[in-house]
Amino acid sequence: MRVEKGKIKREKSEYAVQAVSNAIDILELLGNCEHELSMSEIVSTLELTKSNVNKLLANLERFGYVEHNKYTGNFRLGVKTFQISQAYINKLNLIDISNQVLNNLKTKLNESTYIGVLRHGNVVYLNVLETDEPVRVMPRIGNVGPAYATAIGKAQLSVFQDKEIISLYENKVFRKLTDKTISNINELLKDIEIVRQRGYALDLEEYEEDVHCVAAPVLDFMGKVIAGISVSGPKVRMSMERIEKEIAPLLIESAHILSSKFGYTGYDENKENY
Repeated sequence: MRVEKGKIKREKSEYAVQAVSNAIDILELLGNCEHELSMSEIVSTLELTKSNVNKLLANLERFGYVEHNKYTGNFRLGVKTFQISQAYINKLNLIDISNQVLNNLKTKLNESTYIGVLRHGNVVYLNVLETDEPVRVMPRIGNVGPAYATAIGKAQLSVFQDKEIISLYENKVFRKLTDKTISNINELLKDIEIVRQRGYALDLEEYEEDVHCVAAPVLDFMGKVIAGISVSGPKVRMSMERIEKEIAPLLIESAHILSSKFGYTGYDENKENY
């Protein structure tokens, strides 16, 4: 990520401690860049003096917030920043944090919205906000189902490498829940590749007859998948045209919002997929 000169500098109030504000500017600059930065790059971008930056970096390095690469002479974020981030993530309640996002999605689409997590090749549904429509899908909250048969499972699997997916299902039998359920690892890998390309996963009567589901993954600050969110409904209301034009764009946007709450910043907003 390229950071323009002076862009990261925050407004300094008369009550702010200048050194603290400058130190935070340095941490944010290092966090927003995909590569290590030299002393001169930090000085130039933040428009600070070399002496000031040198003192701040020395103190940040001392406490583990910044690391100095002795081979390149450049600087990067230290392990302490990740420890604090992880501590923050651990204190977040996935269900509570996702509730508003799921509710907004349900309100816009008037279809049931879910959040679920991946556990050993299966999906565990944690929460559901049901549609107000009289015809609805039977709530899956608390259910455990094979990830390969569900949109919310395949969305999360799409973040994994193929070898990891193969390892998950090695020596496991693919149960046919309907006549449209994926039946082997090769079919699953082909489907997952499509999910990666378009940015969302589909379950078209693969888990339950007459039910269509759409799902997208939720990522944490390290880019690791922590959950999936989905929209489910009767296939008579969930046509492919509606999925592509209305449901999928809103779902992906919601997944991005929820991921950002867990610290993920890696989305390219110029692309429709993740």
